[in-house]
Amino acid sequence: MERLTAYGYGEIVALVLLASLVLIAQSAAFCYAAARLPRRRILYLLPEAAALAVSLLVVLLLGGGWKLFLMELSPDGWLAPQRYAAGLLALTVGLTSSCERRLLPGLLLAFAGLCTLPPMDAFLPLSAILILALLGVRLMLLAMRARSTHDVTIASIRAGLDLLPEGILFGRTGHAAALVNIAMLQFMERLLGRQYRSAEEFWAALTAFDAPAVAEKHARRDAFLFRFAQGDTWLVQRTHLTSGLDGWQLTAGCVTEFDAVSQELEAKNEALADMVDAQKELLTTLEETERHRTLQEITSRVHDVLGQRISMLQQLLASPAPKDALDTIVRIDSLLEAVPLAQEPHPATLLADMTDTYTRLGIRLIRTGELPRNLRRARAFAAIIREALSNAVCHGRANAVTITLGERRLRIRDNGIGCRELHLGGGLSGMMRRVNELGGRLLITQAPHFEIEARIGEKRQ
Repeated sequence: MERLTAYGYGEIVALVLLASLVLIAQSAAFCYAAARLPRRRILYLLPEAAALAVSLLVVLLLGGGWKLFLMELSPDGWLAPQRYAAGLLALTVGLTSSCERRLLPGLLLAFAGLCTLPPMDAFLPLSAILILALLGVRLMLLAMRARSTHDVTIASIRAGLDLLPEGILFGRTGHAAALVNIAMLQFMERLLGRQYRSAEEFWAALTAFDAPAVAEKHARRDAFLFRFAQGDTWLVQRTHLTSGLDGWQLTAGCVTEFDAVSQELEAKNEALADMVDAQKELLTTLEETERHRTLQEITSRVHDVLGQRISMLQQLLASPAPKDALDTIVRIDSLLEAVPLAQEPHPATLLADMTDTYTRLGIRLIRTGELPRNLRRARAFAAIIREALSNAVCHGRANAVTITLGERRLRIRDNGIGCRELHLGGGLSGMMRRVNELGGRLLITQAPHFEIEARIGEKRQ
């Protein structure tokens, strides 16, 4: 500290002004770093805070220490705690920063912090000048780095886009393309044999493209899919620019793997549709088989009854007692009532046949209640159940169906995948027609499982 008295007023003022300039520059650097501070990364601000503290203490040391000597006061220990704190902080932060990301700026800050410590007062004012020089060089390095980073960011936009494997084209309406990367130019050369600088001309060329030997084209909404003869697939999409910009953005990307998966799914869907059709045919065949079996049972029953009638008639003719003849006639009348006059099976028989058929297919049927006593209503319910079972197995992929029967209500629910979009085909239309003829309404639930409920006697509102 005593070395400061060897300098005159002018020299000390010059040093203080220099230190003040460094302090101002360091304050600006601190504010700049604070403005660009990433979220939750306050540690990035510590180097500038430490440098600012060191600059402030140098100004106070040069001006205040020299004034104390002029006042014949001992400056020993002047700002010693603050200088120790600031110096150690700058030393620690500088070394840490140099190890992580900024080698030279970090080392400069560390040396400046070391020179700030009170034991370095023996070298004043050289130590103060060295601190200012270190901080000044550090500020210049940071400024050059910031400018260089900004320039690289602007200049590297095109280079960065050229590194992308996807083609990109930005173009204003009625003007040449503002930006086209190398991948897009290569795609143009490969597909069309030339390069385009207009987004509108390029899209028109894609629309008119017809060269199966080069690539197979599939048009979509604002997009084209090209399957090249070499085996790869590319998707070209067009998007209108937003934010007040009148133009288009075109992208071309390789979607070979996605296209392969899509084709595989389409093939599986077609195979599944064929399986559904085959299953429907199988169900129809099984129903017809059950009908034939039922008809054979009815025929056999009629044959037996007729045989009994003939035998009873023979007994009647051979009986000498009138009482026996009367009993025989009564028995013949009761048998006649048991013989069906039509070939159409009874709804209960049809329901039993359907239960047996679907049980053989592995479908679990849970039935509660009985068919209505009204024959017309029972036939309608049986027909609705038959169509619902077919839809549940073929379309809903169900393996369990719950049927709840009542005199005026029918509820059918399966455990299948449900239905996203309801299409009124022949089956559902037939159900609605039968329910409407009975003076009721049909309620349909699509998800999560398919469910229908027929309510007789409730008109649609």
